[in-house]
Amino acid sequence: MRLRLAIALACVALVLGSCGLDVAANTASPMSTPSVSPSEAVPTATEAPTPTPSPTPEPTPDQADVPLFEAGVQLKTVTTVRLRDLPGTNWGTSANLPSGALVQAVLGPIRTDGYGWYLVRDADPADPAFLEGWVAAGFEPDPFLAATGATPRPEPQAPTFVAGYAQTTSGDFGPFRVEGSTALRWAVALPPGAPPSGSCSFTGSLKPGGSKAVVFATTTVSRTPDPGTTQPTFFAQHDSLKGDLVLHVESDCSWAVTVVRLPI
Repeated sequence: MRLRLAIALACVALVLGSCGLDVAANTASPMSTPSVSPSEAVPTATEAPTPTPSPTPEPTPDQADVPLFEAGVQLKTVTTVRLRDLPGTNWGTSANLPSGALVQAVLGPIRTDGYGWYLVRDADPADPAFLEGWVAAGFEPDPFLAATGATPRPEPQAPTFVAGYAQTTSGDFGPFRVEGSTALRWAVALPPGAPPSGSCSFTGSLKPGGSKAVVFATTTVSRTPDPGTTQPTFFAQHDSLKGDLVLHVESDCSWAVTVVRLPI
C-alpha cells in the first residue's frame, strides 16, 4: 500500500515539473516596439514660411520734368539748395542757398547724376555771396528753382546773354548772331543712365553761312564733368566767325552751350 502511494506521488511530481517547464517556455515575452525605417517615418508638419515682400522701388524722376530756363533769366530758389563746384551730387559744396535766394541762369541744364543742373551767378545782395556755382533744378511740379519774371539787376562787367542750348543728342542749333566781344560757355557730362565707369564724347563747332565749320571744343569725359570757356580771342582768330552762325554738335553726352557777349 505504501509502495503504491509513493509511486503515485512520484508520478504527480514528474507531471507538474513538466508542466512548469512548458509554462516558462510558452510564456509570451514582453511585446517589443517594431523599428521604423527613415523612409517610412511620417514627417512632422511645419508652418510654411511667410514670404518677405519685395521693397517697392522708388520712381525714377522723368528728365522731361526738369524745368527749362533761358540763359540769363533771373531765378529764385524754392527750397534750400546746395551750390556745388560741378554738376552732380558727388562734388564739393561751396554754399547752401536758402529758399528765396536770387540767382541768374548761366548755362544748362546739364542732365547728369539723376538731375538737371544749372550753372548760376549770384544775383542776390544777401549772403551767402558767391560768383558762380551749380545747383540742381528739381522736377515739376515741385522744382527747386523757379523763374521770377524780373530782369536781373545790372552789374558792372556782367555779360550779355545771346543764346543758350542744352541737349543729350547731336544736331544743329541756332542761328545766333556774333558781334562785339563774343565768348562761349560750355559744359559736358555723362548723360542719364550711363554707367559710372562709362564715357562719352563731344565735338562742338560753329558753322558760318557758306563757309567751313570751325571746331571750338572737342573732349571725352567719364566720371568728371568738363566745363570750359571759348574766349573772344578764338573768334578774333577766325575771320569767318562773324554775323549769323549755327552751332553744330556731335555728341553722346549731356551738354550745354551758352553764347555771351562780354563788355569791352
